[in-house]
Amino acid sequence: MARAKISLSELCSDGDALYWLESRPAEAGRVVFVRAGTDGPRDHSPPGVSIRSRVHEYGGGAVCLLPRHPGAFAYVDQADQRIWACAGAGEAPRPLTAPAPDGELHNHGGLSATPDGEWVLAVREVHPADDVRPRRSVIALPVRGGPVSTIAEGHDFFGSPRVHPENGWVAVVAWDHPDMPWDASRLLVLPVSRRARGKAPMLVAGAPLAVAGGPDESVGQPAWSAEGTLRFVSDRSGWWQPYVLSLRRGDVVSAGPARPLAHDAAEFHGPDWLLGQTTTAELADGRLVARRTSEGRDTVVALAEGTAPVLIEQPCVAIAALCAHGDGFALIGSTPADPVDVWLWRGAGDVVSLRPGAGGLLPAGDVSRAEPFSLTGRRGRPVHGALYRPRPGGRGAEAGAGPPLVVWCHGGPTSACSAGLDLVVQFFTTRGFAVACVDYAGSSGYGRAYRCALWDEWGVADAEDCLDAALHLAALGEADPERMAVRGGSSGGMTALNALASGEGFRACTSLYGVTDLLALAATTHDFEAHYSDRLIGPLPEARARYVTRSPVSRADDMAGAVLLLQGTEDAVVPPAQAELMRDALVAAGVACDLRFFEGEGHGFRRAETITAALEAELAFYLEQLRL
Repeated sequence: MARAKISLSELCSDGDALYWLESRPAEAGRVVFVRAGTDGPRDHSPPGVSIRSRVHEYGGGAVCLLPRHPGAFAYVDQADQRIWACAGAGEAPRPLTAPAPDGELHNHGGLSATPDGEWVLAVREVHPADDVRPRRSVIALPVRGGPVSTIAEGHDFFGSPRVHPENGWVAVVAWDHPDMPWDASRLLVLPVSRRARGKAPMLVAGAPLAVAGGPDESVGQPAWSAEGTLRFVSDRSGWWQPYVLSLRRGDVVSAGPARPLAHDAAEFHGPDWLLGQTTTAELADGRLVARRTSEGRDTVVALAEGTAPVLIEQPCVAIAALCAHGDGFALIGSTPADPVDVWLWRGAGDVVSLRPGAGGLLPAGDVSRAEPFSLTGRRGRPVHGALYRPRPGGRGAEAGAGPPLVVWCHGGPTSACSAGLDLVVQFFTTRGFAVACVDYAGSSGYGRAYRCALWDEWGVADAEDCLDAALHLAALGEADPERMAVRGGSSGGMTALNALASGEGFRACTSLYGVTDLLALAATTHDFEAHYSDRLIGPLPEARARYVTRSPVSRADDMAGAVLLLQGTEDAVVPPAQAELMRDALVAAGVACDLRFFEGEGHGFRRAETITAALEAELAFYLEQLRL
């Protein structure tokens, strides 16, 4: 299971072949650029190189193809965070960016190329030597060599820039502290022109025009159509919907009104934790296809102005990315019975997997499928989730009692459960556990109001929703109320610990690299999330008391069951000291606690041996604490 837990991202096409990034636990988490042509998938990036961005810590947009140069691409090397260009498999890469000055750190991400393949645009993040707040800008790099051009600056953050196919415009998303991009952001369009400084080529940008977004609107995914109109997503209607915008170029850029391409209560976008999200794609015939999320499931629909979305049949229920390819499209997604894979849609009824051997990891009868449920929580709010029943049967269930239950708190606060096959979920269901994945308040996929329901309530509403979901399932006979555990990672780890502290139902809790001390997090977290808690809890110092009372480390005396803490030693988002403080507080309160560190792991486990050891420890922990 650990070796098969491969993550895929950044799907793209050059018309002849498909490409994607593949993170491999069996290679210590190395991220490889893969090309799938007529001869099937082959590694395309240089041997030994791992491709990964560290912009905003979470990265994204670490690779892009270079148009008109078949097989050529630019990428961010995980080791040095410089941008490199490579002409194709077997070719030696060459650097496009110089090493950072002594004492500084330069991260790059959000890569894209101009239509002629002569320039690479990127978001640059500069961590100065004096340790003041990082600075970010959009830069342009000539592929044939030359100085760096600065295209956009003056905002705290930038999304992935996209270049117009003909007219020399660049579209980019920008936002500033204290906002997160899914709370408030703006879509900017800048005119750019090419000039020469001596013999060196330069790209020069004009004044930006804000064409969408604002203090109460989240925008994202700018993309230019073949005919030059600008597409983007916005939640101005209460749901992330796709829009199209026509621009005119005179002495200055001007824009007409944005026109919606959908009006239904569904999401066509997700929170931009990573740069380079792509859930819409323009096909060769001009049609637009998009991922549509509703009621915990993803579908693919075709969109056109003035018509309702048209469902496109394909097998996936969880979709991470889309791109046009040939006369059809490709997607990264998972089905209820197959793990994440790359799928090629060539027409009605013609959908094929591009990674042989990726499916069929479990016999069909052993696969537990997500069964959606909903309830009204204690405050009258809706709570959504999915139940996975044990396969092939319950473990240790007494006569008349339901199976033991593990409640899944996703990594939140804005994440969501996936309806596709998750091998970690199946690891527990095949051992007789029921698993309930809860989309608590703040989760994506249910509109802006649901996403904002966690404002001022982080550490309370999320824990309440997970506990209410467990009690609801126990009342229905789907779980043994005396044998329930809760687990979560990152923010979800804090949610799980606070749910345990309620004392109303859970007997055990596993926190993977979870937040335990909110004041310490606010003092040490990275710049991207430096003000995230201002909305989720309140600004400091005014809300200091809330930070204390909602921190699991302050609630050790209330913990009603044992705790397992799993932590990477290189975690820059939630430092290892948080896990140590939590352990010390639990031990002082007389609560059983086991803390396990994993050397070299960061915020999320990537190595096969780590995933294996963590799951074995978690399973043994439940067997002991739930008396199974």
